[in-house]
Amino acid sequence: MRVLIVDDEKTIRETLREILEEEGFEVFIEELGSKVVSAVEKVKPEILILDLFLPGASGMEVLKVLHDKGFTQTIAVIIVSGHGTVETSVKAMKLGAFDFIEKPIKYEKLLSVIESAKEHLSSKASGSKTVSAYSNLPLRKAKEEFEKNYIEEVLKKFNGDLKKAAAFMEIDISNLYRKLNKYGFNQQ
Repeated sequence: MRVLIVDDEKTIRETLREILEEEGFEVFIEELGSKVVSAVEKVKPEILILDLFLPGASGMEVLKVLHDKGFTQTIAVIIVSGHGTVETSVKAMKLGAFDFIEKPIKYEKLLSVIESAKEHLSSKASGSKTVSAYSNLPLRKAKEEFEKNYIEEVLKKFNGDLKKAAAFMEIDISNLYRKLNKYGFNQQ
C-alpha cells in the first residue's frame, strides 16, 4: 500500500517514513503544498498524510483541490496539525478527509487511523451499503437504516467524538444524543 507523507518538517517526514516502511508500506514524501496534487497524480497513494501548514499552498487548499478533482473518493486523507480546532477538523472532513490527528503525533494513534483507513478503503471497494441495499425496504425503514449507518460511519470517522460528529452532521449535540438512543448506540 502506497502512502504519501506531506509535511514541511523534515524530522516528521523522516520519522513517519521510517515507521511506515517498517510496517510494510511503500512511502513517498513531499514538503511543498504546491507540489502535492502532482505528487498524488504521479504516486497514486491509497493514503495521504497531509499537514495543514505547508509552504506553497496550505494543506486545506490542497485538500479542497483534491476534493474537487475527486481524489478524496479513493484516497484516505489523514490531516495532521499542531493548531487544529473543531471547526478546522469539521471543515477538513467535509472536504473528504478521512481523519484529523493533532501534533505531536502519537504513532500508535496514527497506525490505528491508518488501519481504519485501510478497512474503509476495502469496504468502499467492495461497495458496502449502496442505494440498492435500501431499495428493498419501505421508505421509512430505508431512511432509518440509512440514518443509523450514516451516524455509525460519522462516529467512526471522528473516533467517537460526539462534538465533532454533531458539528459535521450540522445538528445539535442533544439531537445527536436522541438519535444515538433511538438506534441503540452505546455511549461512553
